[in-house]
Amino acid sequence: MKKFLLMIAVVLLGASSLKAQSLKDIKWAAEVGVGSELELGVRTQYNFNEYLAWDVLHVKYAFDYNEYNNFSEISFTTGLRGFSPSFGPDLKAFTAIDLGYGGTFDPYDSAFAMDFTVGLQFKEHLYFGYGLGLMHHHGNHKDHLFRIGWTF
Repeated sequence: MKKFLLMIAVVLLGASSLKAQSLKDIKWAAEVGVGSELELGVRTQYNFNEYLAWDVLHVKYAFDYNEYNNFSEISFTTGLRGFSPSFGPDLKAFTAIDLGYGGTFDPYDSAFAMDFTVGLQFKEHLYFGYGLGLMHHHGNHKDHLFRIGWTF
């Protein structure tokens, strides 16, 4: 629990120091993922330039449904997002990798969390792609998803 709180404090301090810089480089995004689980996420993104961004804080809630067990997960991650040059009218490819901490609610269990996404972004706002979520608790837990999101 101490590691979890320390990670949240570091991310919030990093986000507040970025706020002192140019606000035009900070964006918010909301996304939905559907696949082996249903997930809802929000994130703060700081753009270094047109090709590289930092996912300052990515918070996701996921409901994992299958025939054996249904449980809820939450994760707090941070990571990098890379963009390709435009290859069409307002079209870019992107990839993102986020690392952090997450857990399940019932039964409560916390673990290392990793999230990987590859996809396409249209007109700087709408994006969609394939997502792979990993959480290491009581063995590896993988989820394959189709993600769609909107950057504000």
